Amino acid sequence: MTNKEAKCAAREEKRFDDIVYGGHKVAAAVQPQKKQAQPNRKGGGLDAGDENAMAADYIRLVGILLPGALAKLSLLEDPRNVKKCDHTLPTLIVYGLIMFLSHMQSRRAANQDISGESAHELLKQVIPELASIPHADTLARLLKRVDVDGIESCYEDTVTTFINSKTFLELNPGQCLIALDGTQKYSRRYCFDEHTLVYNRGNEDKERYAVYVLESILILNNGMILPLFTEFLKNDDGELGDEAKKQDCELKAFTRLTDKIAKVIGKGRVTLLVDGLYANGPVVSRCKAFGWDFMINLKRGSLQTVWEDFDGLCKCDPGSTLQNTTEAKRGQIFHWANGIEYIYGKNHKKIYLNIVTCTEEWTEMHLHSDGKPKAMVCEYAWLSSMEVTEKNVVRLCNDIARKRWRIENNFLVLKHQGYAYSHCFSYDWNAMRGFHSLMKFAHFINTMILSSTITCEQVKALGAKGFIKKVWEILRLRGIGQHADAVSQNNPAGRNRGCIYRDVRLRAA
Repeated sequence: MTNKEAKCAAREEKRFDDIVYGGHKVAAAVQPQKKQAQPNRKGGGLDAGDENAMAADYIRLVGILLPGALAKLSLLEDPRNVKKCDHTLPTLIVYGLIMFLSHMQSRRAANQDISGESAHELLKQVIPELASIPHADTLARLLKRVDVDGIESCYEDTVTTFINSKTFLELNPGQCLIALDGTQKYSRRYCFDEHTLVYNRGNEDKERYAVYVLESILILNNGMILPLFTEFLKNDDGELGDEAKKQDCELKAFTRLTDKIAKVIGKGRVTLLVDGLYANGPVVSRCKAFGWDFMINLKRGSLQTVWEDFDGLCKCDPGSTLQNTTEAKRGQIFHWANGIEYIYGKNHKKIYLNIVTCTEEWTEMHLHSDGKPKAMVCEYAWLSSMEVTEKNVVRLCNDIARKRWRIENNFLVLKHQGYAYSHCFSYDWNAMRGFHSLMKFAHFINTMILSSTITCEQVKALGAKGFIKKVWEILRLRGIGQHADAVSQNNPAGRNRGCIYRDVRLRAA
């Protein structure tokens, strides 16, 4: 890399960090509103002028964010013989990012849909010397050999910068809400890699080999959900053949992932939201050691002695009760008890737990069946690190604990709304992790674009998935030349990124 190219890369990386760090005024954070339903009427789409403006806005934001992300990723060491390669490492990395930015569902789809002239023009905005679009298989071969931990490290640096930014502090004052949950990417009936987990081991008819991951997300008050860190569950070499050893599991991965969160974000400042699998003594002790708050789902079948003490305390102290009515006209009854003693482990370690339950009642109108109203009842329970009182019980349960469900919504977006999370882009373990890291980077960039003040009206009209789909249809059909002209017309100072960069602001909700 020449001195001029190094300075250019450093400048783009600084711009990217400044956007993530939030060096500009951001709208005040407000409570997110219920998602507006799409109108069920004929027409309602955007006209040609609005579509061109929408594509121009998207290109403008991608042209600001993508070079900075590429500058970070370009520092990776290229394991190939560069003299024999047609495409450089930055070219292949930006091609991989565009695959996921444009919601490509497979490598074959990428070869068909983003290998035309319009995609070539877009890539040349980032890499001017690009002679041709690479093949998706070339990217897969690179990811087999490249240091994937370096890609993940670049993403961790980006997210950490955002968490420490003015933008984040204005949109999300207080604790960082982090939700954790495990999910399966895909499974096969044959062993495609020695690191895979095995279900029904020994039963040839039902035996399956799967890739399973523990994901974490960052939940902001304005409704944004950003992917955080990922921990792959994997078996070490030779572990599958040793019956005396156990496979990797979510609780083991939880230890590794929380170590990473504590190292990057630090102790304190975190509120952890997890499901009932983690309602046990070691998890609670680990959170307390890090100084983290937590709200852990608790089932009736877990911690039997704690439940017995809770039921007894509720009978003895009926004053620890509160009734509440939500905005959706649902009645809630809260019961809580603090300081319940729990002993676990061989060393009989003692901890004290706070438990809160919520019984919710409402009337459901089944208009599409018999049309008769039906009384519904649902019960919830959580372990809380904070002492539950009459003043904070509604906030702890409704505003914090229930946001754990956002990670399920995130899985829905990744798997079924554009990012092909469950698709096997490569059976090689290293390449699979590389595609996963590029997907997270692209998801982060798209989330920033969809949450900006520039695109908010179009996103409301088309939805997030519809917006991305429409933009890339326009780019493939019409190219980007006229949209680049629109960028120049909207920017009196010309194509200077330093001017349009001021428009990158996150909307509040």
